[in-house]
Amino acid sequence: MKNTSFFLKSISFFILIFIWIFTILNYKNLPEIIPVHYDFAGNPDGFGAKKLLILLNILMTAIFVFLLYVAKRPDFPLLNIPQNLKDNPIISELVVSILMVLTISLLGVICYESVLNALGKTNGLSSATHYLLVLLFLFMIGMMIYSWKLSKNKSKEIPSN
Repeated sequence: MKNTSFFLKSISFFILIFIWIFTILNYKNLPEIIPVHYDFAGNPDGFGAKKLLILLNILMTAIFVFLLYVAKRPDFPLLNIPQNLKDNPIISELVVSILMVLTISLLGVICYESVLNALGKTNGLSSATHYLLVLLFLFMIGMMIYSWKLSKNKSKEIPSN
């Protein structure tokens, strides 16, 4: 599982680097006002300065660094996962790594498509955003079910008096 966590962190890192390079290469061609917010259907409904793309990239980088830190510290107080998952450092690192790749992918898609929208190459967000949100939701549900099964199995192991 250590290799899986490393692989997921590497994917997140490469997505982050790609988005930074893509944003920097296209930044000078962007109009001053770009779409910065989208409704649930993926249509732009908020606009702002193109500098906000840099802010989004900085936010993605901060999230990446924060989750790298948290992945190695299952006892970190801001890591809000079930305790029985925190008790196993390998499982907690895997959980954080999966959350990292899903979060960085989601923000990366939004940044990438915002640049394409601003350049007039697309109109709104693609369905990839919805798929990533669904994957994130399903992962949370799966994590809760796995935690519940672990606690149920543990309670079977403990003999009652």
